[in-house]
Amino acid sequence: MNSTYRKPLIIFIASFALIGLGMASKIMHWLPIQVSGTIFGAGMLVQLFSILWLIAVILKPKKK
Repeated sequence: MNSTYRKPLIIFIASFALIGLGMASKIMHWLPIQVSGTIFGAGMLVQLFSILWLIAVILKPKKK
C-alpha cells in the first residue's frame, strides 16, 4: 500500500470507534442523548473528512 493512503485510511477506520461508542451509549443510555448524538455525529464527520482527504490524495497529480 502506498504510504500516502495510510493516514486517511487509519483515521477512517479509527472513526468507527467513535461511531460505535455513540451508538452504544445511545442504545444503552450510558450518556445523555445530546452527548451520545454529538459523539456519533463527530464520528460521522471524521469519516467524511477522511473520505474527502483520500479522494484528494487519489486525484492529486503525481510529481515526475
